[in-house]
Formats: sequence, C-alpha cells, structure tokens
Amino acid sequence: MKRLLGTALLILAFVWPASASGPFYYVTEFVDQIDRDDVIAGDFPYRLSRYDVVYPLIVYLHLNGLFTDDHATLFQSEYTPPDPAEDYEEQFWRMAREEGFAPPAGFGTWKRFSREITDPANPGNSRTISNYVHNCQYDAFKTAGETLSDRRSRYGAGSVELSRWLAAQVRVFAQCSGETAFVPLEEPASDWLPLEQHDRRYQIAAAYFYDGQFLEAASRFEDIGQDDDSPWQDLGRYLVGRSLAREATVNENDTRLHLDLSLSAFRELADEPEYLAAFPSVPGQILHIRTRIDSAAVQNEIEQRIFDDPASLSAQDLFNYRYMRRRLSPMDEATDYTRWVWYATNDQITPGEIVEQWRAEQSPAWLYIALIRASSSLDESTLTELLQAAEALPDDTPGHLNILLQRIRISGLLGRVDTGVRLAEEVIGKGLGRSSVNRVRLAAAGISPTWPDYFRWASLQPLSLPWTDSFARQLPSNFHRITMDTTLFSPGAIDLLNSYFTSSMIEETIDTPGLSDYQRGRLAIAGWTKAMLADDLESALRLSAQIRQHVPWLARDMEQFEQGQDRHFEAARIIFDYPAFSPWLDRGVGRIHFDRTVRHERQTPDHVTLGITRGWWCASSYRDRTRDEMLQTPLFSRYSDAELSEIRDVDEYRQTAAVTSFGPHVIRYASENLDDPRIPRTLHRLVFTTRIACYRGNGNLSQAAFALLHEHFPDSEWAEQTPYWYGELD
Repeated sequence: MKRLLGTALLILAFVWPASASGPFYYVTEFVDQIDRDDVIAGDFPYRLSRYDVVYPLIVYLHLNGLFTDDHATLFQSEYTPPDPAEDYEEQFWRMAREEGFAPPAGFGTWKRFSREITDPANPGNSRTISNYVHNCQYDAFKTAGETLSDRRSRYGAGSVELSRWLAAQVRVFAQCSGETAFVPLEEPASDWLPLEQHDRRYQIAAAYFYDGQFLEAASRFEDIGQDDDSPWQDLGRYLVGRSLAREATVNENDTRLHLDLSLSAFRELADEPEYLAAFPSVPGQILHIRTRIDSAAVQNEIEQRIFDDPASLSAQDLFNYRYMRRRLSPMDEATDYTRWVWYATNDQITPGEIVEQWRAEQSPAWLYIALIRASSSLDESTLTELLQAAEALPDDTPGHLNILLQRIRISGLLGRVDTGVRLAEEVIGKGLGRSSVNRVRLAAAGISPTWPDYFRWASLQPLSLPWTDSFARQLPSNFHRITMDTTLFSPGAIDLLNSYFTSSMIEETIDTPGLSDYQRGRLAIAGWTKAMLADDLESALRLSAQIRQHVPWLARDMEQFEQGQDRHFEAARIIFDYPAFSPWLDRGVGRIHFDRTVRHERQTPDHVTLGITRGWWCASSYRDRTRDEMLQTPLFSRYSDAELSEIRDVDEYRQTAAVTSFGPHVIRYASENLDDPRIPRTLHRLVFTTRIACYRGNGNLSQAAFALLHEHFPDSEWAEQTPYWYGELD
C-alpha cells in the first residue's frame, strides 16, 4: 500500500545540528555552510535574509553582471573595531594606584542622561526621557594613561604636580557614570607651571563634557583650540565638534542646528591635510553626523560608490553602510537595488508582485528572486513562464545550482514530478561535490509523491564523520559500520518519521530501495518500540524479524522476545538493556559508548550501546501539530479515519518515557516469576535506568524494583551493585 505524501510537509532544513542531552552525541552535516567567499564566487544561499546586508549586495551585482575584482577585494575586507584587548582603562587605574589614587566609588563608563520634556500645549504635563550612553570610551583612558606617564617622567613620582593632576583626573572620570555629584574643578593658579595650567583647563572642559554640559564644554574646548601654547590645542579643536554633536544627539537640544555646527567644525578640520593625517577619524565623524542629518542620502551615496567605484571604499565604509541599512527602512529613498532587496527578503510581498516586477524589469536578478519566492499561489501559466525563463539561463549564470533547485521545485508545483526527477538525476550525474549532490537530492525529495521516492531521495551521505572513515571500516560488520558512503536520513525525513509515522507505516518504509542497513535497523527499532507502546504485538513481531535481519547484533535478544511467553517483559528487558531503543530516531549518526576499561573512547553504533550514553527516552513537553484541526486537511492523503487516529496516537507517545511505560511490566513479571534467572539483572537495570533517565526517574518503580531485588536476591552480584533506589515517590 503506497500513499501520497503531501508536499506541504516537506519543509527541509539543509543543515540542522543534532540536539541531544549529553556530550556524546554526534552532529552530522550533509551540506556545507555558504560563507562569504562562496557567495563572492557565485554560490548563493538558498534564500536571502532580510537581516543580512552584504550577501544580497553580492548576489545583485553578480546577477546584473557588475561584479568585479574590486568588489571581491571590498567584500573580503573586514572592519576591525579598536582592539579592547588593549585595556587602556585598566592600565590607567593601575598607574594611578601606584600613586595612591583609586577609581571613585561606583565607577563605570556608561551614564544615563535624563531630561524633562514639557508639553507646550499643556505645561503641567511633563515626562522624563533618558539616553544611556557609553560616556567614557577607550580613547579617553588611552589619552589619560599617556599623559600620566609623561607627567610622571616630567614631575617625578609622588610629586605635588603629579598628585594635583591625578586628583583632578579622578574627578573628571567620576563624571563617566555620574555616581559622584558634579562640582566644577578649580581654575589653575597663576603660580603653577604653564603645562599644569594647560592641563587643568583641558580637564575642566572634559569634566563638563562627561557631565553632559556639552555647550559649556564646546566653548572651553574652542578656547583651548585657539591657544597656540596649549599642548591640547589640536585635540581641543576636535572636541568642539564632538561636544556639539552630543548636544544634538544626547541632550537632543535644537538637534539640526547643533548637528550643522558640528559638521561645519569637522569639515574645517578636514580641509587641513596635516591635521587630517594626525586625526584620521575626522572623515568618520563627518559621515556619522551626515548620517544623523540624512541617513538615506548617505546610504545611497555609499551604495552608488559600491556599484560604480568599489576601489574607493574601505572596510570602514562597508561597515557604515551595513549599519545604516539595518537602521533604515529599505524603501526610504529607494534605489533600484534597495527596491530589489526589499522584494527579495520581505515575506509580506507576494510571489505575484515579484513576478510583475520581473516582467517589467526582465533582468536575471528579478528572475532569481521570482524563482526562489514562487509558490502554489501562482497559476500554472505563470509557473510555466518562470520555469521556461530559468531553463533559458546559461549554465555559467551565478547561483546556477540554486536556479536548478528552483526548477526542480517548480516542476513539482506544476505536477511535473518526472521532469523534476530527471533534472535532478542529470545534475547529479555531472560530477558535483557531495554537498551539492545532497542539496539536489533534498530538492527532489521535496517533490516526491510517494514514500519510497521521498525516502530514497532524502537519504544523504555525510560530509564528514566525527571519527575517521578508516576507523569505521575496521569495525566488525555487525556494528553497522557508518562510513562516508553510508546513507543517512536528512533532518526533515527524521522529523517526518518521528511525528507522522506509525509502526505499520514504518514497516512499509523499511524496504524502500536505496536505504542503508543502518537506516533500516534504526527504522525497525523505532517502529518496534512504537508498536509495543501501542500494544500492537502483531506489528511488533514483524518488526522484530526486521531487527534480526538488519541488526544482527540484536538477533538473540529479538528471538527471545519472539519466543517468550510474556512479550511485554521481554520487550522491557531489551529496552532497559539498550538505552537507544526508542520510538524516536535521532538526527545524526550515533552516540559514543565510553568504555572505562580502555584509555580512549570506543565508538559503537547507538542501537547496541550499553551503559551511560545519552540515556533512555523521556516524556517531552513538546506537542506535535497532529491535531484534529490539522487532520481535517491531512498532510497525507488517502487515509481512513482509523489510520488518522493512529497518527494522532504518535503525538501521544511523546508523553511517554521508557521507565513509566515498561517498568511496570518488569515489576509484574518479577513478582510472578522469581525463578527466572534473568530477574536480578533486569531489576538492577530498572533501578539503574531510573537513576540515569529523565533526571529524576519514577521513584515508585525504582523503590519497588529495589525491594524485590534485595528481598529475594540479597546475595546476588546485582543486589551488591544496587545500593540505592532513585527518584521521588508519588
């Protein structure tokens, strides 16, 4: 009996890390992550993300034939912020402590600036707004540390002049977080050394700056900048612009006026080549202020340079562009590119709207996003139009593999499964790498209408193994050697099997052509466990035979199950012996069995593992989507009401656990069959399981097993190995 598989279910994740509850679980990757170098080379991500800025740019340039070597250089560059590893703050305070000065109480570098806003129409209605600002940054401590070193060498350690400078500087930094009330520093005395006087004037201005009195600070920095004798002249000129900018952005006082004044101050500095060489951050300040004034214009300016003159841009420029694009709505002052990327990444725009844009533009870039956003909401003629346009693209079109994947997918939407499958087979035959082959196989799985076709295509070969391939090949054959050539289920196939497949459905799946012995063995174990949970002994017996065939290691155990008088006990004994017996298949290729008698970890397949590995399955808080309302339009077609009820039962299995489902069978059987020589060990295993599984196992079952073991088998080795019972009593 072959049923149709609804494509709505097949939302396939190409790379999905395995989740587990322990450090011994293997993660298996089937496709390579697409990184920036791949995108630069023309291999694009499957979908474009609205949260990324650089990848869509590269894709757009490639598809429009604009990508150059200069673009590659620009996009391979990375802006590196100042290295905080140079801890200037710590260096300054270390030197200060050597002179007997410590940070002020509650010292920090972030400060909350608050101000009260009054409604002009209603003077009695006011509110307080706050800005939380990184007030004292690394450059402040760098400058202070360098000054401290210089003044100590000039004045001498412990000198009056150095102590005076340090006492003032501590008061300046006390305003960084505002924990200390602001009291203006005293003006320099006339009998101080000239350098001391200049230092104090700069410290006074800095204290006003950190206190948020930015206009007072700007006025004082301007005076310093006009003093040809001051060693702080150049920095004073720079800080005029900084102070005015903070008045606009922190105090939000007449914002546009003070931004314009700040911009004018920095542009004046930028006109002096010698000054610009000493203060290379001036252009960045100009860009920052221009962005505050008109972010869209600055973004468009950089964007145009990216397209027309990438060699003129730096990593800092690209960083600034990324920052602005993440803050600005893509449709503000939209360019052709921002409109394209908005359509490409905004799920609220329908496939039909994108198709209309492609028809108007007739460009590969618009065709590309029309293909990746195409869905069943488009009519047959539109899908056919897209498919024909994709077929006409040359093989050297950037993103060609993704275009092929979309052709396969759209063929499925049109019901042309044979056409899509033939295309997948042709592509795979062209000598692609394993990652690309797996991507094609997943696309073909997504259009497969039957179980055998789906599972055949969704069986992938791993890109790597957590252990070496040569090691795997040295294992005995009945270990189900998992090598690089072993096929394994994709994450999407695992989710499908776990969530929607009953034991009888798994029976039909095991003989699917193309599966490896490992896959068939894992299927048989999961199906057998589901059958026992459903008390379907007939199905369990058939699946037991499948386990014997595909997992020879377990043949003797399964024969005892088949021949046993009490099959529920036999099943419980097997489950408590082998932690990996579970109704659920895990993503990945297995778990490690740690053998403490040797000096290294010995890998064995998860279905034959003994002892502490990942533990037995537990009840889950996760609830599947197989609800009555979902099944009114079933994801699988051609199901009877009885079969739909079975699928609902699969969801209920998630509320089971190994101990609570099979522990009672051990207690019942042991109480009635004390002469069975297997009883002591099985009781021990049940207690052991309650210790390991589910954090706190069922205390009632653990205590009952413990009592039976110690009452009837007190001298056995298993009683000796079971000194306690575990869990909590109901």
